[in-house]
Amino acid sequence: MANATSNSEIDYLADGITEGVINHLSRLPRLRVMARTTVFRYRQPQQDPLQIGRDLKVGAVIVGRLTQHGDTLNIETEMVDVSNGSQIWGEQYRRKASDIATLQDDIASDISGQLKLKVSADEKKHATENAEAYQLYVKGRFYLAQRTRKSIYKALEQFNQAIAKDPNYAQAYAGLADAYVLLFDREWISNVEASPKARNAAQRAIELDPTLAGPHAALASQGDWAEPE
Repeated sequence: MANATSNSEIDYLADGITEGVINHLSRLPRLRVMARTTVFRYRQPQQDPLQIGRDLKVGAVIVGRLTQHGDTLNIETEMVDVSNGSQIWGEQYRRKASDIATLQDDIASDISGQLKLKVSADEKKHATENAEAYQLYVKGRFYLAQRTRKSIYKALEQFNQAIAKDPNYAQAYAGLADAYVLLFDREWISNVEASPKARNAAQRAIELDPTLAGPHAALASQGDWAEPE
């Protein structure tokens, strides 16, 4: 999803919608979906979907374009067949910013319907219906992706605020775990501080949604850490 406006302050929304759709589609059987870290380098406007597909060796590419008019967001999406450049599916969505938390569900459901795959209630349960919590979470992911000390601490603030809005938001706990792991990996905090916080956040995320891969990876990464004193 590319931010097609001149307002860089909504970059986090474009990234958040992209991540949400990836997370939903990756849960579907018989569908191979590229990871967010792989596809995010292609998020600039005017990218060639056929070249992206060839680079990633995939059969189809989903591209999106986000614009904003007042408090209304417009999202144009299409799925392109990499083999011949034809459009497999396309849709336009118009949502109030306050309704953005449900948008990724709608897009994922439409895509899976086009592919004749089923998105079950269990595959949706990890998301939040709280719009404020969702926006705080995607801002956290946006800051986390910048990989600076200042941005990671800003990400922690956003994830904690998201949890305050929705204490059962599994992805927000996963974000906390990722942030503490990254702070330790960059040697910006000690293992004594990082390990219990990363472990507790990851375990809580798994309690809420065992299917999330990130918290399991965060726990596994601590196997190489020295034990806190």
